[in-house]
Amino acid sequence: MEKKEFDVFELIRIILKNIRMILAIVLIVSIIAVAYSLLTHEIWRSDTTFYAVGGSSVGMSIDIPGLSGLTSGLMGMDNATDALNFISIMESRSFSEEVINEFDLIKYFKLKDEDPLANMDDALIKLRKVVKIGLGEKTNLISVGVETKDKKLSKDIANFYTKRLDTYNRHQKITKGKRNRAFLEERVNELKADVDSLLVANKIFQEKNKAINLENQSMALIESYSTTVAEKMKSDIELEMALLNYTEDTPIIKQLKAKNNALKGQIKNLESSQKGLKPDYMIDIAKIPNLSVQLAQLRLKLEIAQKLLEYLYPQFEAARIEEMRDMPTIEIVDTPRESGRRVRPKRAMICLISAFAALCLATLIAVIKESIANNQHRLSDVTKSLHKRNDSAL
Repeated sequence: MEKKEFDVFELIRIILKNIRMILAIVLIVSIIAVAYSLLTHEIWRSDTTFYAVGGSSVGMSIDIPGLSGLTSGLMGMDNATDALNFISIMESRSFSEEVINEFDLIKYFKLKDEDPLANMDDALIKLRKVVKIGLGEKTNLISVGVETKDKKLSKDIANFYTKRLDTYNRHQKITKGKRNRAFLEERVNELKADVDSLLVANKIFQEKNKAINLENQSMALIESYSTTVAEKMKSDIELEMALLNYTEDTPIIKQLKAKNNALKGQIKNLESSQKGLKPDYMIDIAKIPNLSVQLAQLRLKLEIAQKLLEYLYPQFEAARIEEMRDMPTIEIVDTPRESGRRVRPKRAMICLISAFAALCLATLIAVIKESIANNQHRLSDVTKSLHKRNDSAL
């Protein structure tokens, strides 16, 4: 029997011979593809992109002896990790659960398990398919893409991600800079209130009692004592701030405690001649008339408060600046909007690919069919061999 060579012309002959079968298969598959593309849900996508800006690791210039060069460690932040930190926050379970609860996505995903926790776990898995979060390798541009059946829902979810992330960053995130700023702010506000009340009290006292000046010696004593007490209070603040960030067995803490004890000794020596005066830190001015003593008390307290305020306020302003540097902000590049074109299904693409695949499949079937028809004797030989093998096995 003459052996036929298979080439392009043979393929064309087979296609033309089986053209009806091929067209029927292509038509059936195309109808199914069209029906699928029309019946499947339309998916709409909304995107937002933004940068994590800020987070400079420049240290705050707090004038604390022994802490020079370490303040950046107390209040700094690695700017290179800001974008990754934002992505980790958005992908966290608690953040995702807020998104699910905010938009009732359990109902959207049609989850109806009797156990609400099981529904939440399933919703968390499905949310990862709906929300795509990415990071540009070179640009560090964060992108959030949301794909749902409702174009408005996609936009609202994408918008929620940026707003909720900004709220977390501003109000919930605790940074070292924010912690130190809060501590200094509380102390500054207390001192401001003390200074204001002492100024008013001093003015009222002078107007009421017509007190004018203290003797030069009393002023010198007040200046010396107020300086010592102010230094002691500075030392207390330095020690308290250091304890926020270090353990008590570190050299810095030991050094500050030693300084604190030395200042206590100096104050005790200055107060050693007092007997029965309240408060204990009043210097010995028993020879001064009672009126002058009261005025000296007011001025002493005012002097101490002003010295502390002069010391703390610049540090507080530096802490506020450092907090802003320490906390990255969100710089929106593209705000989310409703999509004008659906992402899926791409009906024309589905129909074309399905028709082409059907054509290839139908052609393959026709080739196989023709090959079997032209090689009946070989097929018969294969069948006989199988029968013989089965008989020998029995």
